Amino acid sequence: MLLNRLVSAIKNQSRETLRAWSYQCESIVAQRSRRLQQLISFYQSVYGTQGLKQLWRSYYRRELQPPLHGFMLSAVGIMGLNMKQRGIDGFDWSKERLSLANFDLCQRDIEFINTLPVNQLCDSCKLKKMKFCYCLLGNQRCKKSGGVVTPQKTDDQSVSISNCRRSLHMNGNAPAGQMLIQSQEDRNWEPYFSKNEFSIWRREERSSLYSYKVYARFDDITADDFLHVQTDLDYRRQWDDTALRLELISEDPVPGSNSHLIYWEMQWPRLFANRDYVYCRRYHKDESKKMIFVCSRAAEHKTYPAISGKVRVTDYWSLMVIKPFRGFHEPGLHFVLTYYDDPGIPIPQNIKSWVTQKQMPEFLTKMYVATKNYACSRALKMKDMFNSFTLINDEYTANDQRGSWLGSLSRHRRKLNSDTKSER
Repeated sequence: MLLNRLVSAIKNQSRETLRAWSYQCESIVAQRSRRLQQLISFYQSVYGTQGLKQLWRSYYRRELQPPLHGFMLSAVGIMGLNMKQRGIDGFDWSKERLSLANFDLCQRDIEFINTLPVNQLCDSCKLKKMKFCYCLLGNQRCKKSGGVVTPQKTDDQSVSISNCRRSLHMNGNAPAGQMLIQSQEDRNWEPYFSKNEFSIWRREERSSLYSYKVYARFDDITADDFLHVQTDLDYRRQWDDTALRLELISEDPVPGSNSHLIYWEMQWPRLFANRDYVYCRRYHKDESKKMIFVCSRAAEHKTYPAISGKVRVTDYWSLMVIKPFRGFHEPGLHFVLTYYDDPGIPIPQNIKSWVTQKQMPEFLTKMYVATKNYACSRALKMKDMFNSFTLINDEYTANDQRGSWLGSLSRHRRKLNSDTKSER
């Protein structure tokens, strides 16, 4: 009798243990699946679809990709090594990748930002009622030895603005690149106009063709958000109504390059044909210098030829340096944008001046507002996402047996003990 009772108790206890264990596994699997779905939605709202893809590629290359290098030296492997720099679309990134040396052109811009507290206006900037002066710094000449001389002493051929440029020594494992921007460094900057928070200077690159330098300071947006707004093509289609077409043609397959080939059609005012661009863009985030650099240059691609009715801009480049007040995720930043493009056809200077003075501040203001809206929407999504994080869903804790298998066992033991006492 006692043996039968013991066997019956073991069977009942095993059955209850298995049932409690299955309920617990079901609860844990459902909880982990729901948490994974929430995390994916959260990171997609923070980084965007494109950023999430890049994050996954980087993680896959570092952690999940099989270590097959060195074991596949076959004819197919050798062919892959020879063709790895050329994408399936035929764009040769090994030749067309923008060089990190282009960011050395931003050295004076960095110095300008660093010396803003002691910035003084030159006579030309005073006449133009500028807020800041770039001319005194940007037009300085240097000897080949590196010594700075006054602008009047320029008869010596060894005195040049280009001699003032030194390498910024970019950190990281990013590929160097080859393509360089060609700018007229030895020509002087002159004040153009100042409007709201923007200060703009210009420099003649060719006859009646100017490059422009824009400085602005924003106290309430972060450098990371500002970079995202400029590099996220999907989001730019939403806030930039002048971008009629904005398409990603190719992406550099080399990790850490942050280089993209882009097609862009820009709407021009009435009576003018729209301009379109095929350009290569590269950005570099330097953690040690606490700065972000963005570089663009016109390029070509066989699947995006010039289209009748649009003016293809083939001479275009831009440079931007973004320096946060403190950290990349904290509000406050300075930025200096330098850009040049040849519109392709002769345009009267007064019309170009009107377009520049009207369109440029409007575009930069829209970019600032878009950054604010992006930061606000991201904060709301993060708040909703964190509020939706729960350890266990209520529907899985409604049944007491699914709360804890240990609890189920203890309840079953108490029941057996009570039955035993009643039989006695």
